[in-house]
Amino acid sequence: MRSLIPFAITAAIAATAGAAPPAASVQTHAEIDVPRAKPQRVIVQSRDFAPGAQSGWHVHPGTEIAYVTSGELELLVKGKVTVIRAGDSFTVPRGVPHNGVNRSGGLATAVITLVVDKGAQPRQPVPEPK
Repeated sequence: MRSLIPFAITAAIAATAGAAPPAASVQTHAEIDVPRAKPQRVIVQSRDFAPGAQSGWHVHPGTEIAYVTSGELELLVKGKVTVIRAGDSFTVPRGVPHNGVNRSGGLATAVITLVVDKGAQPRQPVPEPK
């Protein structure tokens, strides 16, 4: 029986040695069509939110894609509050009023990419929706 154990281990190693490694999983977070009827521009910025800070209610003449790199933010959209933590991302479609708020006790940072109409103000303040 003892002589079968090394043989079984050798056979198991040989069987897995030729196996292909597992494929990496892919998560698509957003696919965005950029309309060509109007010229567009892409703006990439980082924004720090001190504790208690907020972006204020606003809209964009295009799409916002953001990634929180540190801390946590609350994203307010259409009466819904979503907590976005470091490593999370979100998108906001054209013309949708939204506000980002840091209710935590630490700094929050987000990298924001805007794909907006060229020549338009990239960020336009709006009143808080009722």
